[in-house]
Amino acid sequence: MFTDDDNSWEEENDDETGEAVSRFEDMLENQRPTYFDAEEFELIIDYYMQNNNLKRSRQAVDLALSQHPDDINLKIKNARQFLVENDPKKAFELLDQMEINYDEPDYFLTLGSCYAALGKHQKAIDTYTTALSYFDEDEKSELYHAIGYEYQGLGFFNKAIEFYKKSLNIPTDDAFYNNTYGDLINCYISTGQTDQAIAYFKQRIEEDPHEVESWSALGDIYRRLDRLEEAAEMYEYVLAIDPTHIWANMHLANSYYDLNRFHEAIDSLNEAMAHGLETSMIHASLGDCHYRLENYVDAQKEYNKALSINEYLTEAWSGLGYVYSDNGDSHNAIKFFEKAYELEPFNDDHLYNLAAEYRKINENEKALSYLLEIEKHEPKDPDLYFFLGDLLADMDRMDEAICYLNLGLQRTDNDSTLLYLLAYLHLERNERNLALHYLEDALKANPSYYKEFIEYNPELITQDLEVMELIYKIKDKR
Repeated sequence: MFTDDDNSWEEENDDETGEAVSRFEDMLENQRPTYFDAEEFELIIDYYMQNNNLKRSRQAVDLALSQHPDDINLKIKNARQFLVENDPKKAFELLDQMEINYDEPDYFLTLGSCYAALGKHQKAIDTYTTALSYFDEDEKSELYHAIGYEYQGLGFFNKAIEFYKKSLNIPTDDAFYNNTYGDLINCYISTGQTDQAIAYFKQRIEEDPHEVESWSALGDIYRRLDRLEEAAEMYEYVLAIDPTHIWANMHLANSYYDLNRFHEAIDSLNEAMAHGLETSMIHASLGDCHYRLENYVDAQKEYNKALSINEYLTEAWSGLGYVYSDNGDSHNAIKFFEKAYELEPFNDDHLYNLAAEYRKINENEKALSYLLEIEKHEPKDPDLYFFLGDLLADMDRMDEAICYLNLGLQRTDNDSTLLYLLAYLHLERNERNLALHYLEDALKANPSYYKEFIEYNPELITQDLEVMELIYKIKDKR
């Protein structure tokens, strides 16, 4: 919140903070009672909070209040401490009990944060609005963002957009500033104002062609609109201005990946690491690229590197499962998919993967158990009923297969893939009237799927003149 003219103040304050923190650490290490004045405690507490060392900031707050029990600013720091410790109710109680001088801006900031954490959006807005009067305009960016965020929580997206724009009009180096771009994009998209969003960021670029975050924001919008080539172009502009912009490299890699330009995605990810960002997700993403290129050895190396950084990364465990699956080693694939499922039991992809692998090794009952597990919480997923019908038919449990497919039709509003499979199963059972009935409904719902239908059993289907006549009759009408 200080201008360039305040550099000497900042340097002096950094020295003062460093000295106070050093004395505080020395006191803790040597268990030697030491006195600090209230202002020194404020510097110490702020230092630890900014560095996310909540254990130390709690020690500093408690000691501060033991030495200065009536200091208002330290009481506010205590409330802020409870807030970052995820106890907004306790923080609010402390603020509510204070006999406060209402000219304390930090009081309103902290109180507003309490209301926000408690989900009381309008009260948070009112409190933040009160706090605005205590700050100069060039110090209000964070407050404008906070007010916009609360309006967004209330669903008042146009008001949120108004305040997010006010926030972005005040440049700052604070981390929340970059978050404002994302929040603003979300509001524009939630209200269907994508054209206005694009126009807004293009206007910012016209005013300052070197503002990388607006180029990046345009890339984000195009990605969400599935305009991937344009998204990639925007991220390339960002990197032309700032080759060290790590997240632009990441987003560019994602765009290349979605465009199946895997070699370019690999180059972007390697560039991000060359500029100092090496994370488990980057290695997992590299693994995905190599996997798609069928470079299985390199894919395996990258997934293992990801797990060496973060052993809980489900994407890497799944990636290894896919590598082993594609190499015909279902037993090892199952081990990795089971680990992914253990870490992410709410993700049905892991259950589908496990069902597929157990089916490959003819453990169909085990495969069936995983599909039935999905049914408990995803009873309207058409893929589930297709796989259930196909598996049960393969197990010669045709009546159950047809029963599940009919249940799936009821729950999915006559999904066409289920109609096609039902037609095929009835055809296999030589129940021709039912087969032709379901096939006609399937063709009317989705005529382009007939090629996949023929692949169920090309010999049986293509030699059935009545079936083929029905297919071409309805297909040609479309």
